[in-house]
Amino acid sequence: MSVALAGCSSGEDSTVDIRNAADVGSTTATTTESPYLVAVVQRYPTCDTVGGILERYIDGLALAPGGIVSTQRVHCSWEAREGEPPTGIRSVEVVVEPETVTPADAAKTGLVVLPDAGIEAAGGFAHSMPISMAGTAFTATGVELPQASVSITVGGRDPGTVLDPAGGVAVAKQLLGL
Repeated sequence: MSVALAGCSSGEDSTVDIRNAADVGSTTATTTESPYLVAVVQRYPTCDTVGGILERYIDGLALAPGGIVSTQRVHCSWEAREGEPPTGIRSVEVVVEPETVTPADAAKTGLVVLPDAGIEAAGGFAHSMPISMAGTAFTATGVELPQASVSITVGGRDPGTVLDPAGGVAVAKQLLGL
């Protein structure tokens, strides 16, 4: 899992990688393609199509350059348009990778495991980490399955634009076809 918290503070972007911060080990499925990533790419072949399931949260944001949608990794992010007033600064990031973590490793990073029967039936678990920092709120929500990890991070200065954990799980399940 690679959850990056993309946020803005005083006009500057800051990024925290939870995996690196906690030095969490992972099982990587690099020798075979993840069937989940293959299915995600078939349903959502571009960052624009991934954005279609996040319309409410990316409305008014610009797709950041460098996004990738492949069977090895999906990484799409949207950020405030240049010149947006500080009160509206927000960002959204979606990452899908074959690396996963266990519930015990997730707990080491401070993630809260969320019950979800559909995800658990597929052999996985959902988790979230809401964070508030000096006028900016973030929610990092993820789903871990064998051979697939989805993280969705939404942050901004307006708490009304932050994706709640249940909404993040719903978006992840839609991406994964669960």
